[in-house]
Amino acid sequence: MVIKCDVLVVGAGPAGLGAAITSSKRGLKTILIEKSSEIGYPVKSSAFTWKEVVENWDLPNRVISQWIDSFYICSVHSDREIEIDFGSNIGGTLNFHNFLQELAFQAIRHGTKIILSERVSEPIMDGDFVCGVKTEKKNEIKSKIVIDCSGPSAIIAKKVGLIPIKREAELGIGFEYEMLNYKERNSNAIEFYVGKEEIVPVGYAWVFPTGKDRARVGVSTVLNTAEKIEKKSIMYYETRFLGKESPIYERVKDAQAFEIHTGAYSLEGVLNKIYSNGLMVAGDSASQASMLVGEGIRYALEFGKIAAETAFDAIKSNELSEDYLKMYQERCEEYLGETFEVAADLLDVPTDEYWEAFIDSFILMKESGNLELVLKYLKTDMTREEAKKLFPSFEGKYL
Repeated sequence: MVIKCDVLVVGAGPAGLGAAITSSKRGLKTILIEKSSEIGYPVKSSAFTWKEVVENWDLPNRVISQWIDSFYICSVHSDREIEIDFGSNIGGTLNFHNFLQELAFQAIRHGTKIILSERVSEPIMDGDFVCGVKTEKKNEIKSKIVIDCSGPSAIIAKKVGLIPIKREAELGIGFEYEMLNYKERNSNAIEFYVGKEEIVPVGYAWVFPTGKDRARVGVSTVLNTAEKIEKKSIMYYETRFLGKESPIYERVKDAQAFEIHTGAYSLEGVLNKIYSNGLMVAGDSASQASMLVGEGIRYALEFGKIAAETAFDAIKSNELSEDYLKMYQERCEEYLGETFEVAADLLDVPTDEYWEAFIDSFILMKESGNLELVLKYLKTDMTREEAKKLFPSFEGKYL
């Protein structure tokens, strides 16, 4: 079977749904293809996002499991901690299934055709132009523009050579349980626990409340890191974080898991090139996530939207070549400014030195009432000058 459309979106995660909503809103015939049988599963994210994301995408409150107004961090290494109350909701932990469903509903209402349980196998090529995809069920979907939002697998981007098939990239990997009977410390605070030896060699652990007696409890670390660390499985660190020596043990000892979420994301930074003839790459496929805290949802939605807006301009101008589509990368870079470069610099700081300076800075910011800068850090929205204000000891050394 052969189907034709203007824009084909591969993958129904936040990037793909953001692209599909925007493309179909612009009047383009849009098809979204998803390998899973249900949008929103399996969950591969801790699923926290900012209040403005919910507002900007006109989402109902049912997508939020728990609104958040506070941030707490504990350095197990130095036995120091700080909590910052922002005084109003800054974001919320998501019911990820409901969140993606609501985005899918928007796409459908604007005219997107969603095809489920269909796995893409390869691009359809016309010379060096991508002009659609073939599926494992032997179907063909032909399009003027393809937007690859297939996540870390980046199936089309790899097939056309934007990403090496085998690449030894540094990967952030996370694992969490969603648990019941968790004794929450503060039901409106997201919690982070750090310490190179006590938590994970590179990374952090977290508790995200999701409702009464419920929380997501997990750990994140780095694979293929340049640092020499003993290799242990992510389950080893999760089990240790739940164990008797953990700072959360008394609150988690009677809790039981009812869901497991695991996922990975690249720490190599955004791809050097996120477009080709007839193709744009968005979301995790393009490594468009914050390297500081692993946040990807906001960026995935935004870059999916930018890709779709660029597709509209390209189709309207009848210019589908990479010479025209490079506008997509330029628009993405304009949106980010220097914030991701600053994040990459901070990742070069040795783990415990980084976290101790982090707590020192947050204590000073709290005492001075400069919570805007704290929030900019959490959102990976810092310029280099703002990062120097937050981390004065890093100036000239890492920044």
